[in-house]
This record gives sequence, C-alpha cells and structure tokens, in this order.
Amino acid sequence: MAGITAIIFDLGGTLVDWPDWDTASEDRWGLAYDFFSASLGASDLPARDRVVRAMRAAELAHWERVEREHWSGPPESLLRDGFARLDYAESDEQVHALLDSYAGAVAGWAQVFPDSRATLQALRGRGYPIGLLSNTWWAAAWHNADLAAHGLADLFDVLVYTSDLPHSKPHPSVFKHVAARLGVAPEACVMIGDRPIDDIQGALDAGMRGILKLHSEPRPAPKDFQPTAIIQDLAELPALIEHLSLLG
Repeated sequence: MAGITAIIFDLGGTLVDWPDWDTASEDRWGLAYDFFSASLGASDLPARDRVVRAMRAAELAHWERVEREHWSGPPESLLRDGFARLDYAESDEQVHALLDSYAGAVAGWAQVFPDSRATLQALRGRGYPIGLLSNTWWAAAWHNADLAAHGLADLFDVLVYTSDLPHSKPHPSVFKHVAARLGVAPEACVMIGDRPIDDIQGALDAGMRGILKLHSEPRPAPKDFQPTAIIQDLAELPALIEHLSLLG
C-alpha cells in the first residue's frame, strides 16, 4: 500500500464536541424561531411550537435518509421539508431568514477538543496536506465561521461538507472527492473519525486507511470491522501516522 501523504479529518466527535446535541435540538429550533420571527416581523407565521416540531421532524427525516441512502442535499431542502409539514407556503426570503436564524442559534455551541489544534499544527509541520470531510446539512459558511472562531480555519488545505455534494459518508464518492481536492490518490490518504461506519468503513471501502477515534458514546460498527488503527486521543496521531507511513 502507498505511504501516507495526506490526512483527512471528520469534524463533529473528532475535532469538536457538540454537547447535548440531540437532547437540546428543540431548544435550538426554538431559539432559531425567535430570531426568525423578530427578523421578519411577520404576523402570519405558524406558532412557535408547531415550527419547532416540524423542523425537528424534517431534520430527523434528513438524517434517516442519509443513513438509508447515503444521500445529501443543500440546507434549503431541509427547511422546505419543514415548511411543507406545516402546510405553509414559504417564500425564498423566509427560507433564507430561517437559515440565518438557525446559524445564529448554533453559533458557539461547539467545543474544540483540547488536543485538536496542537495535533493539526504538528501534522502540518511535518508537511502533510490536511482535509476536512463532514456529514452535515448545514451551510459551509456556518462551519467555516465556527472553525475560524475556534482558531482552526488556518490548519486545513481543503474543507468539504456534504451539504455541497449529492452524497454523504460512507459513500465512496465523497472520500474520492476530498482526495482529488487534496491532489492525491485515495490510497495515499488516511481518514480520522469517530464513526466506524460513516468515517472509517467508508474510507476503507474507498481505498484509504482509516483511524478510529474512540468516542464517549460507542458508535455502531459493521460486522468484522477492522480499522487501520484505534486511538483514544488526537495527540496520538503524529507518532502513529509516522509509523504507518514507514510501514507503507
């Protein structure tokens, strides 16, 4: 196998944590609604609780389709599904206003793992091009703003979000897409992630190596799952990748 010449990271659960993400989902949509209604000043909007339930249902439906079909789509598609559940004829202005409102509701929610920046800096210092590949329905600009706020934006050569692509991890096309953007063959890449199926098995099936970062909440794994390596902390990566590179 080829030596490692590029490194690709997952985002959520790998480089950053999203505390209480699932349990606080309705709080986020409620805050988004508050921003949304204040920005438009419209009197014909559906009630807050109905909008929260509809958007949360659309969000869950999105992720069910991602899991079932490895599909992906732009942020607007999720919101339009939510409005359809309300039987509400939304305008483009309202869709974009709610997108902006949700971005405001989630701003600052992420927490960077303590060793993320130092690990990225160490790998860049050794000359590795670094990519990011994240399954997300969010607009790329939201994630980029978060990365900048946390001092990580300057540490990536390529940023890829599946909201800009027709497929999501573990579909092999998304791994090949980020490898092409990095200018290397998939066989020369290693993927780092916390999800055995989406991140690691997807990378392995695309011809990459895959290093699993253990998560506090165990993720489902495929039968006979065999990652290239397993780590507890990102700080283990520089030495591990040098070792794997020597093995070829």
